Amino acid sequence: MTEQHNNAEVQSDTPKAIISTGKTFSLIWVVPIVAAIIGGWLIYKTLSEKGPEITIVFKSADGLEAGKTKIKYKDVEVGLVDSISLSKDLTSVILKAKLVKESEIYLKDKTRFWVVRPRISAGEISGLGTLMAGAYIAVDPSQEGKKSLSFTGLERPPVVTADIPGSRYVLRADKLGSLDSGSSIYYRQLRVGEVEEYELDKDGQSVMIKIFIKSPYDQYIFKNTRFWNAGGLDFSVDANGLKVNTESFVTLMLGGVAFDTPVDLNVSEPAKSGDIFALYNSHQDTLKKSYAVKG
Repeated sequence: MTEQHNNAEVQSDTPKAIISTGKTFSLIWVVPIVAAIIGGWLIYKTLSEKGPEITIVFKSADGLEAGKTKIKYKDVEVGLVDSISLSKDLTSVILKAKLVKESEIYLKDKTRFWVVRPRISAGEISGLGTLMAGAYIAVDPSQEGKKSLSFTGLERPPVVTADIPGSRYVLRADKLGSLDSGSSIYYRQLRVGEVEEYELDKDGQSVMIKIFIKSPYDQYIFKNTRFWNAGGLDFSVDANGLKVNTESFVTLMLGGVAFDTPVDLNVSEPAKSGDIFALYNSHQDTLKKSYAVKG
């Protein structure tokens, strides 16, 4: 009996294992969970800050390098060329570039891109900074037009960018003469504008010259304002002797345009942007024409 009693006491003092069916969290999962959270946040941050990818087509990739050539606006970097490839017909090169996110609102079909290199045109030298740093792509953003991610790059810089206020007009001439894109336009010997571009009229009988007049000088252009070719020497002979007129030495060498409203005509209503004017060969011709109209 005593032996049985002792066995019972031993059995009662023996600890019993407690089996739990519930699942417990292991610290071993902390590391991959934290890593997943950080990875997800990095992916979200990358996608949320990712800017648009655009395509620009140029005739040549001279001076351009994938991964190195920058895209700038007002000397501020806004993008980078990602890749350069030939077009299928081998007539041009296709650039893929990534821009900063803030540039999305300015990517319209009127936005312009061009390569900045050292250039000499219309008596001016530009792009000298690229001699050391290398060529880059400049952008002239626009908020007008339709949204676009594909562009055809300009082969030379635009004469006037979108951030310059002013008005545009068209001059009709028998021939282009010494004028070119970038030729200066003068008002009372002050440089107030430039020739942007030119083309033959549809009938091929005249040249249509598109010009830009900066603000506030565009307020001096009226419906009866006269424009004349200021390039070369404009001379006349009267009772006081020989008179020689030229706007500047630059116009004498490279050509230019001047304008004024003849004093013998009443000032008419202000001209509107896009109006077309005749381009006379000289200042003297504008005076003859005005007298003929008056008579």
